Amino acid sequence: MPEPARRYIAHLDMDAFYASVELLRYPDLRGSAVVIGGGRRHQPVLRADGTRDYARLRDYTGRGVVTTCTYEARALGVHSGMGTMKAAVLAPHAVLLPIDFDQYRHYSQRFKAAVRALAPVVEDRGIDEIYIDLGDLPGVEADGGRAMALRLKAAVHEATGLVCSVGVSRLPAPTRPRQRFDDDSDPTTATTTTTATTAATATTETEIAATATAASATA
Repeated sequence: MPEPARRYIAHLDMDAFYASVELLRYPDLRGSAVVIGGGRRHQPVLRADGTRDYARLRDYTGRGVVTTCTYEARALGVHSGMGTMKAAVLAPHAVLLPIDFDQYRHYSQRFKAAVRALAPVVEDRGIDEIYIDLGDLPGVEADGGRAMALRLKAAVHEATGLVCSVGVSRLPAPTRPRQRFDDDSDPTTATTTTTATTAATATTETEIAATATAASATA
């Protein structure tokens, strides 16, 4: 019996999406503890000299929760879903930014358009996550989708300035791609993780660190 045709499905996830979008807008905050979860009153104020005055977590009052935060804030114990008042105790000097879903949707549309320009068969799974059918794209069978994953990462970075992680699974398989590979340097030279599976068992699983240039933050 001939071996069944293999299909390759990629899972693309934007890294630290909300926080990374904010750091594109406010690059002077890179490397700082930043918490996203404020309201309109926490909008940064532009000074006459071109610098910005940011709200600080220590001044927050209310019943809000942290939407996301940068790795620097997480290192202080802050995490998504935490009450903002509690976060203020842990990281009083952290910058507090308002949530801007319009901006996040804008960048979501941009990265998805960049992906569809290369691979049109896409399943939308949220504002920062999609599945991509690589099965009919040239060259995918030869290298298990590695080169296409690199192209997708580079296209997303070029279109948005943001970093994504991509995992590739070989089908037939009972589940979605089980694992992603993360970026921490240049997305144009990144390597990928390919998880090869069959309906019975996982046959290979290789993880290689990948690279990116966008800001490190946590979503």
